[in-house]
Amino acid sequence: MSDKIQKNILWALLDKYERSNSFRDKKQQTRRILLHFYDDGKSDFPYYDIEQSERRISVNRAVRDLAELNLLSFEWMKGERDHIISKVWLNTDDLGFVYASAERKSKSDVVDEICMELLDMHKQVSSPWFKSYFQDAYATVSKRRSIGRSIPTDKEERHLLFKAICGIDRMNETEITERVFSIQCFGDSKKFEKSARSRIISILRTYLECDDDTRDGDLLRQVGIVKYPEIFEFCGNLSLVIESKVVAFAPLRLGSSISISDLVRGELIISPDVKRILTIENRANYFEYIQKSMTDDELVLYHAGQYSPSKKLFFLAIKEKMSKTCIWEHWGDIDYGGFSMLARLRREVLNGIKPFRMNSTELVEYKYMTASITAEYVKKLKSLTIKNELLDCVDCLDYLIVKKVRLEQESMLVKSLD
Repeated sequence: MSDKIQKNILWALLDKYERSNSFRDKKQQTRRILLHFYDDGKSDFPYYDIEQSERRISVNRAVRDLAELNLLSFEWMKGERDHIISKVWLNTDDLGFVYASAERKSKSDVVDEICMELLDMHKQVSSPWFKSYFQDAYATVSKRRSIGRSIPTDKEERHLLFKAICGIDRMNETEITERVFSIQCFGDSKKFEKSARSRIISILRTYLECDDDTRDGDLLRQVGIVKYPEIFEFCGNLSLVIESKVVAFAPLRLGSSISISDLVRGELIISPDVKRILTIENRANYFEYIQKSMTDDELVLYHAGQYSPSKKLFFLAIKEKMSKTCIWEHWGDIDYGGFSMLARLRREVLNGIKPFRMNSTELVEYKYMTASITAEYVKKLKSLTIKNELLDCVDCLDYLIVKKVRLEQESMLVKSLD
């Protein structure tokens, strides 16, 4: 169809049709898909300006021609026959002909095509969070017959997003810098940041276990994409053997660190004198503890936020080398993030890890330092109460839910600072 006005009229009608309940529910159209061209000075087709005779005449002509093709019907304004059109409505008896005439792909065909893409991607990925994303996206698109915001409408943008997802999925819990990942995935060091990063972060924020204030970089780190190679901070009687040389860290009373590259080419040695391992989520609490509370028989590890694949290797190496009589405890925020980290440690590293200072007693003692939470946050906390890894923490979680509060680790430093 070469006439631009005719095409614009058909596209406006088809836009309205594709927003209708009949389209979404795949039911027979019972109500007219109608546009008011002139209704007491208002118009659903703003180009139709009756004060500009050239526009009015050209639109009238276009509508007549479309009506002759049986693509639409129309009605003149009372008393203004052959002068002002009141309304037009779509002929839905042969929508295939309408779409072809408008040179437009049916939204139904587009939706079906995207549904097939989503099903195919669901089969391709193995990561549980990406599988959940594609499953939910398919359910939403197929039910609503609309793409919505969960995936890009533009085919090229979808291709770039799906390519990034596949790239992350194939990493298989390895670690890579963001720029290198972008080069491997797209052949361009900045393409990931420009074309897919924000959507990937949105997906991870929805499907990973994370707190509301989790930073974007921490979400990417959790799946192995980092700004810089990660180092692991700790304090205690730990040694690393590399090429028959022993690097002892015990004398460093304010803590030390090793990189993933040194970890994988060496062997960790934990002194049999170490009777307790403690992971601490917050950096301030970590330094406060090793300076003022740590004993000689402890090994303290800085946990930070949700850990990356490389830090998981570090934790697994610690588990492998700890003595059978050694206990492992975790100290985190008394909130969704802190308990989800504990659950993950128990699930992926060691089931017997115990919570440290993560109980209702601490909440009562520091009740004036707690922060209020939203109803949505309460729902997230309730989801933790049914996790097998946290059955022994239900009393504390119930306290948070009933009182609608949370407590950050840093708040527990107030007394010692005073």
